[in-house]
Amino acid sequence: MGKSVTSAIDIAARAIAGRRLRAVDYLRVSTEDQAKGYGIGYTGKRTAAHIARKQWDHVGTFKDEGESGTLPWELREGATEIMELAVQQPRPFDLVCVYETRAIGRKNRVFWEWVWKLQDLGIFVAVVDDDIDNTTEEGEARMRDKANEAFKELAKIRKRTQGGIQEKAELGGFTGGQARYGYRIVNKGQKGEQQLVLDVCDGGEACTRTDPCEAVHEADVLRLARRVAVRVKKNWEQVALYLNAEGFFTRSGKPWSGPNIRGRLMDEDLLNARIVFRDVKNGAQIGPDGNPVWGESVTIALPPMFTPGEVAELRATQGRAYHRSAIPDRVYPLSGRLLSPCGRHYVGSSPTEEESLHYVCSGKRPEYAGAATCSCSQIYAQGVEEWVWGNVCALLSDRDRLLALADEWVGAVAKQQVDYSTRLSSLDQKIAEQSDTIDLMTGVTAKQVTRQGLTGRAAEIAVEKKLQPFFAELEQLQSERADIELWQSEALEADQRAKDLHALAKSAHGRMEKFTKEQQVEWLALLDISVKVLENPPAMRRGIACPIGDWFRERNRAVPTLSEEVWQQIVEAEGFPNGGLVPRQSGGVAPRVVLEVFLRKAVTGASWPVLEAETGSKGLIGHWKRWSKQGRWDRVMEVMKHCDGVPVAPRHRLPKMEMTGKVRPGVILAATSGEAGGQEGHAQESGPWGGAYWT
Repeated sequence: MGKSVTSAIDIAARAIAGRRLRAVDYLRVSTEDQAKGYGIGYTGKRTAAHIARKQWDHVGTFKDEGESGTLPWELREGATEIMELAVQQPRPFDLVCVYETRAIGRKNRVFWEWVWKLQDLGIFVAVVDDDIDNTTEEGEARMRDKANEAFKELAKIRKRTQGGIQEKAELGGFTGGQARYGYRIVNKGQKGEQQLVLDVCDGGEACTRTDPCEAVHEADVLRLARRVAVRVKKNWEQVALYLNAEGFFTRSGKPWSGPNIRGRLMDEDLLNARIVFRDVKNGAQIGPDGNPVWGESVTIALPPMFTPGEVAELRATQGRAYHRSAIPDRVYPLSGRLLSPCGRHYVGSSPTEEESLHYVCSGKRPEYAGAATCSCSQIYAQGVEEWVWGNVCALLSDRDRLLALADEWVGAVAKQQVDYSTRLSSLDQKIAEQSDTIDLMTGVTAKQVTRQGLTGRAAEIAVEKKLQPFFAELEQLQSERADIELWQSEALEADQRAKDLHALAKSAHGRMEKFTKEQQVEWLALLDISVKVLENPPAMRRGIACPIGDWFRERNRAVPTLSEEVWQQIVEAEGFPNGGLVPRQSGGVAPRVVLEVFLRKAVTGASWPVLEAETGSKGLIGHWKRWSKQGRWDRVMEVMKHCDGVPVAPRHRLPKMEMTGKVRPGVILAATSGEAGGQEGHAQESGPWGGAYWT
């Protein structure tokens, strides 16, 4: 925002009848307009001059530079600032001035929802280009006509443009844009003559037999890549490395990556020598009937890149299975929400040879073949998901707090709503009046043509011609009503979703811990949860799991604390000589030390080598095997079943993390886990989030 509006609030407080209108100007230009030289400065001078000419008080300027006019106002910063001030009491301004209607919006609904919302708040809109405003009923009608003309003209231009492109496609020509990789455009600039051909040396001016060209032709690159892919059995990283080593980079000059060359080479359109124009599976705009909006899909044949035999050979080559992939139907609620120390984010994944689920840093995927990757370790999925969701539940355990969040969300939706009912009633009245006018004019016109001596079909044509403007106006009003009725239904759906959120907040209290992964995804999105990993996670455990830790986890038991009294009971039950404090043989380990090591391993998850180094003993795992096989471990745990205990170490350790989130429009949550060490680095064991707060 340029000029401040704050002082205008004081002006409004002193306002009396007959005061000058206070105006702010809204300056929006798209990137395309900027390229043509029509920037913020250009439009700002004209809105300022218009405000001065009308003798309004200029109290503020708001800008959205390089923003598309197809975006609704709540997604544009400058327009949102205007609306946030417009709801204040007393109002800080009376009128918003724009240079032209498209500054407000390039779509019918985008334009009217903003204008109507301001109008509902008692704020007018003025357009410099046509010198119109909606401060009067006549001005409002002119603004509607001008805006509708602009929308119709834009629709005509787009329809005409899309129709021309459709015709090109149906004739098998090039429809515009960049050529597909491996092809180039011939007959550039010749209307209706542009075609795609294979990008190979054609012996032209730049490519002669006596003076070979040095250009890297894309068709040659793809053909080489196919041969290499067959030879290395579709090891795409090897294919990319080979191309990069030979200096055959992508069109943008970057080295190839495995997924990149695989996507190019295994593309079905390339293998079938075609382009599917308006492909419903590839981003074509689809209408309510499921068909492309601007025309039918058209398959355009291209010169084949490979022979049928080469395509068959490539398809038949048995490729390497990808090492990692997400398990089908498994929801990873934290994908994209876990920010890694290297600056990337984690996504849900699982090694094909393991059943464990985890998150892996996207930095593990090389930017191109041979590029360095990050050193972030993978994170055990169940552990981090339980940690995040458990603390979300703890922070939202206060029923009043949870309902307050829902109330604020409902309020934010309500602030964006427009009074559609009043406008529908007004249109209904206008439609009825226009219908009455047509009935009246039909009788009058019929008498006129009769006096002129016209009869039969000639009389009908004359009447229809004279009434055409009246019917066109009626059709326009009915079209506007249909649009507004649709917008109203969509607004009611949004309002209902907000109310459903409130109901969900009421019912969620006390049972959020039982939410499914799908429900967690919804709530994490609602709270805009982001979890930053503050240090490289501990490497995930490989091989056999800790048998002692598994014993406690399977029985859902805490690890008991050994006391002197309980140890004496164990000595008596097991018959340990010398109180169990002396090794039975030289170089061995006393039974008391063995038990203490087992309990420590269960609490910390430390490895056998680490524990042996700490105790200076060897063969601790042998002691465990004997204790468990002989039943001694179960007997000792039976003696200790009534002891106080501490939580068992998790299967996989988690790093120190920081979680933040918010519910728009401004309720913010921030929390940080305990020290990474906690108890041997188990961040999830660091206790409640003492640092968590809401503002």
